[in-house]
Amino acid sequence: MTHTHAGRAGNPPWVRPRSDVDALLAEGDPWWQLAVKPSEALRAGKRKETLALPGIEDLVVEGTSDVAATAAFLGARQQYPHLVGLQPDLYRCFMEQTWRHNSRDGVITLIHPESHFTDEKAGLLRSATYSRLRRHWQFINELVLFEVHDLVRYGVHVYGAARDEPHFLMASSLYHPDTVARSLVHNGSGPEPGLKDPDGNWDQRPHAARIITVTDETLATWHAILENADTPVRRSRMVYAVNASTAAVLDKLSRSRRIGDLGLEFSRGWDESIDRKKGYFESAWGAPDSWDDVILQGPHLHVATPFYKTPNKTMLHNQDWSATDLEALAPDAIPMTAYTPIGDRDRYDCAYTEWGDPDDPKPARDYYRVAWRAMAANTGERTLIPALIPPGASHINGVFCTGSPDATSRQIGLVTAFASSLIADLSVRAAPKSGIYQGVFARLPIVDDHPLADSLLLRLLRLNCLTDGYADLWAQCWQQVFTQDRWRAGVGSPLGSLLGDAKKAWSATTPLRLAIERRQAQVELDALVALTLGLTADELCTIYRTQFAVLYGYDRRVYYYDANGRLVPNSVLTVWRQRGDRITLDERTATNQAGNTYIYELPFVTLDREADMRAAYASFEQDLTGRS
Repeated sequence: MTHTHAGRAGNPPWVRPRSDVDALLAEGDPWWQLAVKPSEALRAGKRKETLALPGIEDLVVEGTSDVAATAAFLGARQQYPHLVGLQPDLYRCFMEQTWRHNSRDGVITLIHPESHFTDEKAGLLRSATYSRLRRHWQFINELVLFEVHDLVRYGVHVYGAARDEPHFLMASSLYHPDTVARSLVHNGSGPEPGLKDPDGNWDQRPHAARIITVTDETLATWHAILENADTPVRRSRMVYAVNASTAAVLDKLSRSRRIGDLGLEFSRGWDESIDRKKGYFESAWGAPDSWDDVILQGPHLHVATPFYKTPNKTMLHNQDWSATDLEALAPDAIPMTAYTPIGDRDRYDCAYTEWGDPDDPKPARDYYRVAWRAMAANTGERTLIPALIPPGASHINGVFCTGSPDATSRQIGLVTAFASSLIADLSVRAAPKSGIYQGVFARLPIVDDHPLADSLLLRLLRLNCLTDGYADLWAQCWQQVFTQDRWRAGVGSPLGSLLGDAKKAWSATTPLRLAIERRQAQVELDALVALTLGLTADELCTIYRTQFAVLYGYDRRVYYYDANGRLVPNSVLTVWRQRGDRITLDERTATNQAGNTYIYELPFVTLDREADMRAAYASFEQDLTGRS
């Protein structure tokens, strides 16, 4: 007779043992919790004063020593061997304790965070976890099932005894447990779900394709996507695929060449806090005299767009920025900035990233580079947001960049093109982290010797080379074959401009400025990248529809284009949705954030990105067939 015993315990605490000295000092003086950004000098004086109060010094010593002792115990190799080298975290300790107490035939189910699946240092713990997992359901707290932030990710983990080979079921990007239960019995029919459904709601539809079986073969794919050869396969970080199609695409990408193979250098730029305190730059709004004085921040950049937003003079907070009007952007424009260099310029120049050596200095700022926003908005419109930046420009560490004194302009352009694609963005989203560091960027796929490389490069350059700061790059990359290229899908340009109408000498007509043209170039860039990486048009469209829910929703409900190819602003759309085409001239007139006024001409239309990507893909595929 088999006896089954079930028990329940509270969820493991999701905290790390850390001392909060300010909270302890506040027991004596509430100032420690009420003061707003006091100076270090003021804190030092106040600390001495507070510690002199009766009993406070003993309270602080006891409170900090208790936490220090707990952290030492939790970090002991003898007690928690799988946690060696990791910061003590109570949920990880709880995991290991339950494994010890589990019987050979028993199972344990825990709800806890997922950080050990993506932490580079947690390979030993990951390996032990994979061998014990039976089920892994990853949730995003958008439905607020837990009283924590709605973007918090956590998992339901079913553990058993360690196996010789890992074998477990998983599903990711879930919002409600019922989705799992129904997916396990689903017949596999119908379109695969994604992050949001077609109506813009969080996608709770069940589907057999949500359930992925993880084996050593799966771990090998994850390893190829995320790890280097020195990392054991069973210590690979986890890749999160919302459906089977995404998993298949990631498997294909795992066989691609990597940007890291090109041997590019890296720069994290100025440290926004430390280097400002050292006196290299200060907060000051204004127009720099040259690119040498430019210090870029994340909002300056968008995908293949180095002039996306401009800091407002008020500089009230990190969202106090206005959109740039690319139609009105001057040919010699330089970005308005919120930071400016100060002090000795030789000191400033020498302190920035150096890619050479003392005998042969090669400052990073002397070269065109691929820059990207360092912060990863994993559920936003886009996560990986790269653009080319010209010589002279620097940036704070809210932006990272890569380049090389030995890289050609063509290489830098192609790296930016691949990084600007939905496919590269998927590679980042599949292993979500808070930041996109050098290792993440280096693992992105690339093909730099494809017959369609010129078509890809042309679209990237016409998107990115917005001012004469890019004139040299444009001339160095220009090919006669550019003049023979054409729009491949969609509406092209309402003004009748030709994609290949771009001479070798940069001019104000070189960059694409109209919103509809820029969208079309990006659509065709995405089709080109998918084709060169061996993906099908169906796979590209599935990735767009299921992985980029915000962009998909904007394309259907927010991004309306007028007859002149401009994006219609919300102020005009609001009236048009109420009045339809009876909207008056005055109601169709609006002034944008850059202070320019436009009349938006009817009709207002949305565009079908999937149809355009398929058409572009088919056209480029036909080009390849003609060359073979």
